[in-house]
Amino acid sequence: MSSPNVKPNVIPPAQPGAGSTPAPSPDLAALLKDVLALKQKVAAQDKAAAQTAAAVIPKEIDWTKIDEKDIINFDIPIPVYEQEMPEYLNVKLIDRNYIPRWVHKLPERLGMCIAQGYQFVKEDDLDKSYNHPLKFDESGNYSHGDVVCLKVLKSRYFGAIKKNYLKTMAIHGKGMVQNKIAESVANTPYLADAIHKGAMTVYEPGDMEGVEFTPEMVGNATSSL
Repeated sequence: MSSPNVKPNVIPPAQPGAGSTPAPSPDLAALLKDVLALKQKVAAQDKAAAQTAAAVIPKEIDWTKIDEKDIINFDIPIPVYEQEMPEYLNVKLIDRNYIPRWVHKLPERLGMCIAQGYQFVKEDDLDKSYNHPLKFDESGNYSHGDVVCLKVLKSRYFGAIKKNYLKTMAIHGKGMVQNKIAESVANTPYLADAIHKGAMTVYEPGDMEGVEFTPEMVGNATSSL
């Protein structure tokens, strides 16, 4: 037991020193208090403005008094819509053996197509599940301006396209092969030297009518050089 004459140890309060954080000055504390109050005031104003804007109901527009100049008047709540142009020249046929084609109404053009097997598209030809926006004319044909919609068998139309493709490749395919060979020869010194000395010649194709040249064939023509 401790002696009644001995006073207990009392820890003195901490004194400011080099390692302690000094208390803020009264001026700084007041400034921080003002900044916090201002921040809370701004937040309250923003919240009130948002609630007010949400509660505003757009007034009904009297379109009889609206002109084009009012479009840029933001006091008038004109709604904004995306104006999409319908694909009015798209045609869906019931019979998928046919393909629709828009043809000019010039008699010479139209007569040539009819002679080649084209037929006028009638209302019964259209697929009712697709929304065709155009109307049939007084002749019962599906037309628009100076063109009219015809249909032709895919077997005939695609065959004609294939023939034109083969004809084009027969004309230009020869040049493509020759250019590719010339490029390969130029990049292979011993071949260029052999051709220059007459020890080697490059085959010249004859009539290529009806031969289908493809990029793969042009590439294969020089793959072994």
